Amino acid sequence: MSTTRAAAVGLILMAGVALAGCSGEPSASGEGSPSPSASASSPAPIATPDAEADEALLPVAVEEIADWAKTAVPSGDADGYVFGFSGWMSENSSAHDVTSFTSLPPGSYQAQFACRGDGTITLVTSELDEEEPAEPVVCANETIAFDVTNARTGIRFALVLEGAPTVHALSLQRMS
Repeated sequence: MSTTRAAAVGLILMAGVALAGCSGEPSASGEGSPSPSASASSPAPIATPDAEADEALLPVAVEEIADWAKTAVPSGDADGYVFGFSGWMSENSSAHDVTSFTSLPPGSYQAQFACRGDGTITLVTSELDEEEPAEPVVCANETIAFDVTNARTGIRFALVLEGAPTVHALSLQRMS
C-alpha cells in the first residue's frame, strides 16, 4: 500500500470524523431496509465563507445532487437495491465523512460509487467494528463498481477528500 493510501486509510479510520453534505436514501422495498446512521453528524456542511465559495465550485448545484445521484448510480427502482446516499465534500466544509448502516443484513452486495469534480475521494468500507477494513476505493471523476461483503449486521462507509470540492453518490445492491 502506498504511503498516500496508508495515510488516507489512517485518516478514514479515525473515529471522530464528521458527516456533512450527505443524505441517506431509504430502500424502495421499505420493510427490513437498513437504517442509515451517522457516527458523527451535522445536517449540512459547515457554513463558512470558504465553504460557500467551495459550493460555487461544485460541478453539480447542491440542490441538484440527489437528482444527479439517481442517474449516476442505481437508485430505488433497480433490482436488488438496498440503499444509497449522496452529498458533497470540500476541504473547508467537511473533507471526512462516515456513514454507517447499522441494520444491513450480512451478505454479498455490489456497490457503485460515483464522484464528480476535481477532487479525489478515498472510500473505505468496513464492518461496524472496523477490525478489517476493505482495500480503499479511490474515485477521481468516475464511477466505480466493487463488491462488499459483511459477515455481521451493519456496514460503514468512510470517505476522505483530497483536493477540490467534489460531489459523490453511493448505491448498494444485493447480489443475487
